[in-house]
Amino acid sequence: MRSAFLTLLFVLPLAACDSPDAPAQTGVCWRLQQGADGQVSFAPLERNVGSLETCAVLLEARRLKGEPGTDGAYQGYFVFAEPAGISSAQRLQGFRFPIFQPPQRAAVDRDLLRVMRENGGRPPTATEITVERNN
Repeated sequence: MRSAFLTLLFVLPLAACDSPDAPAQTGVCWRLQQGADGQVSFAPLERNVGSLETCAVLLEARRLKGEPGTDGAYQGYFVFAEPAGISSAQRLQGFRFPIFQPPQRAAVDRDLLRVMRENGGRPPTATEITVERNN
């Protein structure tokens, strides 16, 4: 029993090594792309983004628009914009922390949909977004 436990202790950290790191470049909101072979790559969605929350809103706008693959990364953190919630994690398969609580997300979505209607369907840019954190 003890040898199986020790084996697991050595195997689990190795499994985490296979996970890619999120790009850490300052101020860039990345869009995560996953190939058919499971390989992960990143493409810049927008530069000069001031916060993880703003990046999350940019990704959420793409999700609301119906675009596939709306997960991304910001300064070393993965950002997930999914129907179940908007969250972040340090590892791709790591524990996800909510970025917005459900009432906050509802307000974000309402504002995004309004802005996209005003923009003729175009998602906003980072300069058009102001994220206010209410405690």
